[in-house]
Amino acid sequence: MLFLIATTLLSFSIFILFKLFKQYNINNLQAIVANYLIAASVGFFSYDAKFSATVIFEASWFLLSILIGGAFIGVFFLFALSNQKAGIAITAVSSKMSVVIPTAAGFLLFSDPLSPQKIVGIILALIALYLALYKKSVGNTKFNYKLILLPIFLFIGTGANDLLMKIADHYFVENDVLLLVSTIFSVALIIGATVLIINIIKHNSRLKLRNFVAGGLLGLINFGSTYYLFRSMEIFDSSFLFPIRNTSVVGLSALAALLFFGEKLHKTNWIGIFLALIAILMISTG
Repeated sequence: MLFLIATTLLSFSIFILFKLFKQYNINNLQAIVANYLIAASVGFFSYDAKFSATVIFEASWFLLSILIGGAFIGVFFLFALSNQKAGIAITAVSSKMSVVIPTAAGFLLFSDPLSPQKIVGIILALIALYLALYKKSVGNTKFNYKLILLPIFLFIGTGANDLLMKIADHYFVENDVLLLVSTIFSVALIIGATVLIINIIKHNSRLKLRNFVAGGLLGLINFGSTYYLFRSMEIFDSSFLFPIRNTSVVGLSALAALLFFGEKLHKTNWIGIFLALIAILMISTG
């Protein structure tokens, strides 16, 4: 149970940290690059079996790890922007309800059983997503509907990421999950560092120590969330683990958004969040 509590709290902490990044003017790009440097380093140092670059390059999952690594950093940028622009609660709903995508794909790719409960859950999730993202103009102030695209793209990107990880785990991974995850972090690091260097050259931007310190903290949390999730999967069935973890993160994020960050949500948004919790439970236990 401690592993489940740890992965839930650490996953929730990522939402809070990105919100604080905005308040303290932390550069997302520099912090995210530092995050993957720390996450990859901790992962490789934690891998207790012997390995080399040749072992990684010859692994059956290597090419897939490149694709997942690119998706990882792309989704992380969307995660940061959505969290800072659209809010913690809505970002949590969008990312955690992405379970819809790998669940739906599972019917076609992995011969997962299709139950009426899962079908209702998927439909309910789409309704919940719409309600959670609902915004209306206040007075003469018009809401920038372009901001809705961030959580929508996050929903799609996170779901695609989960699906790619499920494909890797189902078809390619044997006893080297930690090595795969560390390689994915490394690919994301290389992509992020390349973008950072281009950004420095093109815009003459400067590296700041505080961005890398904040990113280092994010990296430890990111690795811990991933590691304890895998440890939890060794103990609990997925039908128990994911609904408990996802609903807890959504609930905690909505509460934090209200109590600590003063996010103004319409009652329709709260209905959407409540339906999202129900949808996640129905999909994961159906």
